Amino acid sequence: MLRKRILLTWVGRHDIDADTKGESGPIGSILLESDAPFDEVRLLANDWFDETDRYQYWLRKLYSKRNRDVRITLRKTKLESPIHYPSIYAVAEEELQLLDDSNGLVTLNLSSGTPAMAAIWLLLGKGVYNTKLVQSSLQSGLSEVELPVNIILEGLKRQDNVLGSLAAASPAVDSHFEHIQSHSTAMREAVELAKKLAPRNLPVIIQGDSGTGKEVIAETIHKASPRADKAFIPVNCGAIPESLVDSQLFGHKKGAFTGANSNRKGFFDESDGGTLFLDEVGELPLDAQAKLLRALQQKEINPVGASKPHAVDVRVIAATHRDLLAMIDEGTFREDLFYRLAVGVVQLPPLRERAADIPELLDALMDKLNDDAKAQPGYQSKKLSKGAIEFIKSQSWPGNIRELWNTLLRASIWSEGEVLDVEHLQRAMIQRHTKNQSSTMDIDVAGGIDVEEIVSNTKRYCVEEALRITAGQKGKAAKLLGLNNHQTLNNWMKQLGIEAS
Repeated sequence: MLRKRILLTWVGRHDIDADTKGESGPIGSILLESDAPFDEVRLLANDWFDETDRYQYWLRKLYSKRNRDVRITLRKTKLESPIHYPSIYAVAEEELQLLDDSNGLVTLNLSSGTPAMAAIWLLLGKGVYNTKLVQSSLQSGLSEVELPVNIILEGLKRQDNVLGSLAAASPAVDSHFEHIQSHSTAMREAVELAKKLAPRNLPVIIQGDSGTGKEVIAETIHKASPRADKAFIPVNCGAIPESLVDSQLFGHKKGAFTGANSNRKGFFDESDGGTLFLDEVGELPLDAQAKLLRALQQKEINPVGASKPHAVDVRVIAATHRDLLAMIDEGTFREDLFYRLAVGVVQLPPLRERAADIPELLDALMDKLNDDAKAQPGYQSKKLSKGAIEFIKSQSWPGNIRELWNTLLRASIWSEGEVLDVEHLQRAMIQRHTKNQSSTMDIDVAGGIDVEEIVSNTKRYCVEEALRITAGQKGKAAKLLGLNNHQTLNNWMKQLGIEAS
């Protein structure tokens, strides 16, 4: 099977002006003079956005002289400056990662763009990725660029730890995932995808119901990655008060706001070089989502009160039990952030779809339960009867592994003997009361009622419960109540005489 030939290049001023000067320009010359035609041209532009669409059309027309169609794509990216190495590197490295995954034959153009852009192509094109380097000039035409071998080797020496990890990825990665039960088809597919993503420095979204083990998978991906010797920082986004999200994620400077008595590192700085796990990422407010997107794109953060940003090297793994695509339609989650995070997507199945995993999962949970409790005075090691195992397999477990663990823990505490049987589990399970929405409400209308009082009392109960559950955070309470914003909640509280805690 023939590999697709791809030209990756920045667009320079000489390229933009080529058609008006009756020239081909560096990019055009490469297309016309290359020994074999290209299947795809990927253009990167950091300026002249009002002219790049015209240039893209002209370039396609120019290439038609070779009697061949070509797919030309254009990415408009706003760099810190055309000589700002970190932002140039971030764009270039991201593009090369994507093309490396496509298994195409990549050629990099050194003649278009700034010297800083050419330098980054040299470092990445020969130091990390196996690409072809070309340059073009009016005097010499098209030529391939070869680097001295010692330069390439020196670059590789400095990366040997990372490259060594990647070269040995298969056995090392597999060993890290051995503790995850994955006999069921759905879980096996999820684990296999996680294994493939682990060695790559790519963002990941883990989706699944509450209690399915999203943090376990995230931490395992981290431990199987080249970042394993650095920090893994788990953060529950839903537990951060909205007013503190910026400070918690990005840190703050002393005096940035009332109560900021000293400099504080945020979670991004704490996980620098490692992995930041953002659990329940769908709970982040929109303004925090915008700042998270910038951190991912620019690989830098700006602490609250800081005069300028600084670079960070963080791999982000996000998790959610919510439907982020539905949230995008509702306008509560940014589409650009979703696609920035969703380079790798791992879907964890609920426990009810993992019947084949349950026996082995129970062995692991019981081993942990007995190990945790062995130092307690008088504790007798527990085991499950065959009937108990079959009973567990027959339940739906809406709380998934977390609910199963808590049930086993309660049963082990209450039982006197060594064997946990069906009756022990039945007593330990939390009974869920389902309401029949179509049934008649228990209100005696025949005797006369005050419907407004009933509505008011119901509303008061729901508002107070929502505020209690969210610890008084009105924005989150409003979401629980299905209200569009917390201003509506404020109006309700005023009407009902409920004071903010």
